[in-house]
Amino acid sequence: MGWAGEAGRALEWGERAVRLSPFDRLIYAAHIGIAVGHFAQDRYEEAVNAARRAIQCNPGFSVAHWVLAASLAALGRILEAKLATSHVLALSPNFTTAETCAGIGVPAALAAPFTKACHAAGLP
Repeated sequence: MGWAGEAGRALEWGERAVRLSPFDRLIYAAHIGIAVGHFAQDRYEEAVNAARRAIQCNPGFSVAHWVLAASLAALGRILEAKLATSHVLALSPNFTTAETCAGIGVPAALAAPFTKACHAAGLP
């Protein structure tokens, strides 16, 4: 729901998933939904925290590092964002923000600020 631009529903469903099934092996996806929901509502610190929880659950999932990089950049924490960017590119060397947003189907209202933050973080 977060990538579909439905921040409220992403937060509600993500938090419910974490509450009901905290040890699910796919729980990192709920944390990503929460992170994207917070990002969409300009709550970047909360987005950072949720992205970090997703990374703890699945450190090899490049999308979690991508959301972390964008969220940190949106907070102006560029050095930290660039470190997250290095993880994205190590995990997905051919990564581009535009292709990933298009592949996921991110609506323009979310893609624009997310892409701006990604570029500030040094992501292609």
